[in-house]
Amino acid sequence: MSTRHRQRVCQHACARSISCLLERYSEFLSSQRYSTRRHRRYVRAVEHFGRWLGRRHINRPLIQEFLNQGLADCQCPGVSRDRRLNRAALNHLLAMLGLDHEPPVCHRSGLVKLLRSYEAHLVNARGLGPDTIRRHLKYTQDMLCRFGIRQESQFKHWTPEAIEEDVAREGRSAPGRGRNVGWCARSFLRFLQQVGLIDRDLAAAVPTVARWRLASLPTTLSETEIERLVEAADLTTASGQRDRAIVLCLSELGLRGADVAKLQIDDVDFTAGVLRLSQRKERQADVFPLTPRLRSALRAYLRRYRPAGASSSVFVRHHAPLGKPLTSAGICQVILRLADQAGLRHRVSGPHALRRSLASRMINTGATLKQIADFLGHTSIDTTTLYAKVDLTTLSRVALPWPAKEREKVRP
Repeated sequence: MSTRHRQRVCQHACARSISCLLERYSEFLSSQRYSTRRHRRYVRAVEHFGRWLGRRHINRPLIQEFLNQGLADCQCPGVSRDRRLNRAALNHLLAMLGLDHEPPVCHRSGLVKLLRSYEAHLVNARGLGPDTIRRHLKYTQDMLCRFGIRQESQFKHWTPEAIEEDVAREGRSAPGRGRNVGWCARSFLRFLQQVGLIDRDLAAAVPTVARWRLASLPTTLSETEIERLVEAADLTTASGQRDRAIVLCLSELGLRGADVAKLQIDDVDFTAGVLRLSQRKERQADVFPLTPRLRSALRAYLRRYRPAGASSSVFVRHHAPLGKPLTSAGICQVILRLADQAGLRHRVSGPHALRRSLASRMINTGATLKQIADFLGHTSIDTTTLYAKVDLTTLSRVALPWPAKEREKVRP
């Protein structure tokens, strides 16, 4: 976007508390290579927020209040009330101000301190990873909103019947969501009992959603299908070089999508030929050998195709917002896009399909479950037992023939 157009957009600012930030915000969007249309819409959304904000300081609770109530009550003509658009624009404002890493808290002021304590409990007492903690906080805040909880004293009115009905209702439409809501609710209810806000074990009232982990065979890809997925990346583009390196990290090292998203430049040691993961899901440091193909792909991407920026993440966006680190969802989108191009969309539901495929290849070549568990970073070998069902060679040795019943002679 030209300087003249950027200045013309900023001239529409009328909120004193935010007008000084609009030009800086406009330059920030330009550096992320947003289109002129998207740039204009984001600046107008932030300008609208500034009029509503007045002289108050910008923070997450006020942004949440604006999205929840300010947009609905606003009568300003010619402004977009699209919640997703306004949220995206304000998230970029927080990123520019360095407030995007603030942990999410409930906008209900009476529960902020409690949720902060619960977050510390998840980190220190339970040792959960950042992604799992965010999921816990999200489902917990959703439950508090459904019950209309605003003060800590209201927890004493919770009953086992109300808890059971709430979790069951959330799980009726999608069993997967019901399981997540259930184990998050149990964790939060045990925490409430521990800090003395409830005097009985309501976690026992949370219903369990049926889940038969070992009922079906895991979906795995053959070596030919994995090659099709690798070759689907367009090596004539920078993003294609990035996508190829991502696929090789998943298929040759069996990394999780979150592990690939958190990979830092300092974790790649070309001299020693290893890849170091400082923190995985189990909070353990691991070292993986770089295969020749993966080493070549990472070297080419980092030296020639990765956009320069302040981020230290290996894999970043090549479109607006340019240079922003890819998240776990971004890694998943890369795999699904390549699967569509390779004609494997019906076989690939996400990055974990490549991790399962590697485990299946390892067990079919004679690796023990303990070796696979150590390589994949499973804390419990029960997680690895899922792959025992795809070891068809070993299963064929212990399989018994189907008992045949002798036919009785038919009398004439």
